Amino acid sequence: MKANMKEETRFAQSDGLTSSIVFLVENRKLYASKEVLALCSPVFRNMFESDFRERLADCIPLPGKCYKELVEFLLCLYPDTQKPLSDETVFPIFSLADEYQVDILLHKCEDYLLSKCNDKNTPMTALVNILICAEQYNLKKLFNAAFDRVSKIHPDDVKSVPEYVKLHEDTRKTFKKLREQALDVNLTDGNVHDVLRIAVDYNEKDLINKCENHMIQRCKKTEKPLIHGLVSMLSAADKHKLTKLKEEVLELAIKRKSHELEASPIFKNLAPETSRKVLSKRLKVFEGLYSKLCKVRCHCCRKHADYNCKICFISTTKECFDSLGMCF
Repeated sequence: MKANMKEETRFAQSDGLTSSIVFLVENRKLYASKEVLALCSPVFRNMFESDFRERLADCIPLPGKCYKELVEFLLCLYPDTQKPLSDETVFPIFSLADEYQVDILLHKCEDYLLSKCNDKNTPMTALVNILICAEQYNLKKLFNAAFDRVSKIHPDDVKSVPEYVKLHEDTRKTFKKLREQALDVNLTDGNVHDVLRIAVDYNEKDLINKCENHMIQRCKKTEKPLIHGLVSMLSAADKHKLTKLKEEVLELAIKRKSHELEASPIFKNLAPETSRKVLSKRLKVFEGLYSKLCKVRCHCCRKHADYNCKICFISTTKECFDSLGMCF
């Protein structure tokens, strides 16, 4: 918990006007404003207004408190500083804000931690600590946000976090139950994409492979996928880096009509490299098709195809398309 020199000395000595109360923390004096504290905290207000001995004391001891943490707490609280929270300060400040019932800081801390839950780069250890904090202070919104992130971490990984054992036993049991429910599913053509998304969220490699193999087998069936299903599989392969599936779907995609592929909204959302690959592969097939057509004998005159003749053109072209399994 780092603070610059000015911040460290901010409450180390009296400045006359705003130093109306003195606390003793870790054998060090901390000078603060009774008015600011009373305004923000009902606990401090009660302390100063009641008949407690602290009301008239020259120096009020705060046993068990950390001097640096109290300084950070006051720097965040005081209107002239309003120091931003950090990953290092948020939990101790949250604890002090809860103890002294400083609502403005409680909301500030909760919002900060919610933003960390929404940040994909937040470390696993931090997410577990946020969940523990949400449990401790019964913060439902924060609990749900942290729970959603932690529940999708592989059990072997999350259990390696030392703080994991501090989570309530019911929370850990719910993790296990939800994971089992999410992963225990019979794959069908109708649910495979939803299951794949869940498998990726939960980093469940075996289930990801199972989904990939299911879609590969679907491509190999006699009844080929419709355009929407075909492009959906190509999109899934693209998004989740499923190389085997991508190769299989590409072989089918290049045999479909270009205008049908490009008419699909999903095709338009593919990575540019993937859509270009489909169309360029299809172009190469047509180049080979043209070469083949030039060598084919005409069905009606048994000479080289005469494309001024409609019969020649239709019959020979269809024959070549059929031989490649392409739509004519």
